[in-house]
Amino acid sequence: MQNRTKNLLFILLLVCFGIAGAQPETSKPGMVQIHGGTLFWSVIAFLLLFVVLKQVAWGPVISALESREKEIRDALDAAAIAKEDAEKATSDYEKIKQEAHAEAQVILSEAKSVKEKMISDAVEEARKKAEIETESALQSINAEKEKAVKEIKTSVVDLSIKAASKLIEKNLDSNDNRKFVSDAIDKVGQA
Repeated sequence: MQNRTKNLLFILLLVCFGIAGAQPETSKPGMVQIHGGTLFWSVIAFLLLFVVLKQVAWGPVISALESREKEIRDALDAAAIAKEDAEKATSDYEKIKQEAHAEAQVILSEAKSVKEKMISDAVEEARKKAEIETESALQSINAEKEKAVKEIKTSVVDLSIKAASKLIEKNLDSNDNRKFVSDAIDKVGQA
C-alpha cells in the first residue's frame, strides 16, 4: 500500500514539473494556461491535504472498512456454521424419526405376537375345559348308566324272585319249573 502511494506521488510530481517547464508561447489563446508558481502551490496544497487526510481520515476509514469486512466474514462463517448445524439437526431428526418408526414397528409386531399368543392360549384353555367337562359328563353318564343298570338288575332280580316264588309255591313238585327259575336267576346275575 505504501509503495503504491509513493509511486503515485512520484508520478504526480513528474507531471507537475513537466507542465511547469512547458513554454508559454506554444499555448493558444482561450486555452487554460498553466503557471509554474500556481501549479507548485497547488501540488503542495494537495500533498499537505493528502498527508492530513491520510493521518486523520484514511486510518479510520480503512479500519472501518476492515472491521466491516471482518463483520461480514464473521457473519458468513456464522451462517455456514448455522447451515451445517441445521443440516446436522435435519439428519439427526431423520435418524431419530427412522429409529422411532423402527421401534414402533417392533412394538407393533411384539403386540401382534402377544395378541396371537393370548388368543392361542385362550383357545387351548377353552379346549382343555371342554375336554374336562366332556370327560366329566361322560363319567357322570357312565355312573348314571351303571346305577340304572344296577337298579334294573335289582328290579329284575326282585321280580324274578317274586315270580319264581309264586311258581314254586304253585308247582313245587315240578322239576322243569325249578330248572326254569334257576336258569332265569343265573341269566339275570350274568347280565
